[in-house]
Amino acid sequence: MNRRTTRRLILSAGVGTIGALAGACGDGGSAGSGAPAPSAGPVKLAYLSNLAEAHPEGAARLGLLAEYQKEFTSKVSIDIEGGKAATPLDKYKSLAAGGSAPDLGYVAYYEAADMFTSGMVIDVDTELKGDKEWVKQRADLYPTMLESSSWAGKLVSIPMYTNDVAMIFNKGLLDQSGVTAPKEGWTWDDLKSASAKAAKPDRIVLSMNWGFWLLLLRTTGGSPISADAKKMTLDTPDLLETIEFMQAMIKAGYAPADGKTETYREAKNDTVFELQGPYRIPTLRQANAPAFGVIHAPVNPRKKIIATTNGGHNVVIFKETSAARRAASSQLARWLNAPHAQAQMCIKATSLPVSKAAFASKELQDYIKTDGEMKGFIDLAPNGWRWPALPSWPKLNKAVQDAVNAILKNEISPRDGLAKAQRDAQALLDEDVKLMK
Repeated sequence: MNRRTTRRLILSAGVGTIGALAGACGDGGSAGSGAPAPSAGPVKLAYLSNLAEAHPEGAARLGLLAEYQKEFTSKVSIDIEGGKAATPLDKYKSLAAGGSAPDLGYVAYYEAADMFTSGMVIDVDTELKGDKEWVKQRADLYPTMLESSSWAGKLVSIPMYTNDVAMIFNKGLLDQSGVTAPKEGWTWDDLKSASAKAAKPDRIVLSMNWGFWLLLLRTTGGSPISADAKKMTLDTPDLLETIEFMQAMIKAGYAPADGKTETYREAKNDTVFELQGPYRIPTLRQANAPAFGVIHAPVNPRKKIIATTNGGHNVVIFKETSAARRAASSQLARWLNAPHAQAQMCIKATSLPVSKAAFASKELQDYIKTDGEMKGFIDLAPNGWRWPALPSWPKLNKAVQDAVNAILKNEISPRDGLAKAQRDAQALLDEDVKLMK
């Protein structure tokens, strides 16, 4: 049995009809327009996604692929069947190990470095370095989006869209409590003052995911990792101040002592403030949650830095395909990163743009004029930060969060907890630094 037949059989068994198209090859190259260069026939591409069609983001991705397919029908043929189901990282790895990788796929942005060091995906710049449109798009990316999509100087994935975190607030409960809605520049002290006025025995004043320590830290100007991504910077005065602020909110009874969060969606009209992301807006609306406003997270009263933190999804191009398919996949990925596609993801899947041009696009700006809640999140796009691409990031993040949780549960002192987080996370990061070399 030859390689193409094997590839088809494995894929058809594991991810639908993807194999029938993935086994075909064609001649093609890069083109600034976003389409592959002319070939003997359409270049056939196999697509997978880490989010299923039932997910708003998964559906929006498929809609964009349909648009691209329609525009370039004579140039490319995209098999989307496998992309209608969710493909997690371990499935991507097993497909690649079995010689059955797709041509391109969506992944959580932080997974791409692991995939690259495993030899699964390419440095996208090698395919697009001669493309003038890509040069402009690349330069226009928000720096944190470009940096977090790179590993050891290689662009291991292309950022497509992101999300962020802001504070939503219950307009009715603030009004009942005689509290003015927060305004730009509000501080931790302002949140404490508003919480004291709004507090009642049957209310959750602040629904606060303990993982958002990072967001509060960023308002001090601090970072959990050095700029070169080689040293953890957790045992610092800035993070200690951040953790102590979170402890104070819990001790005062404003935030649940058990870390309970996501209470606004219960629509009981008992939550005043909640740190939340734009991805939750559809859920809140479907639940008929109380009317809410959106504002940036309160800032450190000394540093007063408006900040947000990001997640997001990127597209990777797999190595184990033909040169023609890699070229065509890279052009498709470039098109998905262009302002129009980004704007459509923001509109259809309550997401955020990853570039300045997409943020400023008429398409997106016209949309947020009609949706004030989304505007509150999208306006923070220039203020974002996310962890750099690190193969060990899931383990590293868990080590840090475990220490933060232990501190907030009063199982360990803040200083000792941060010292432990520093040691444990640095040990994991050291392994990544070795891979950089």
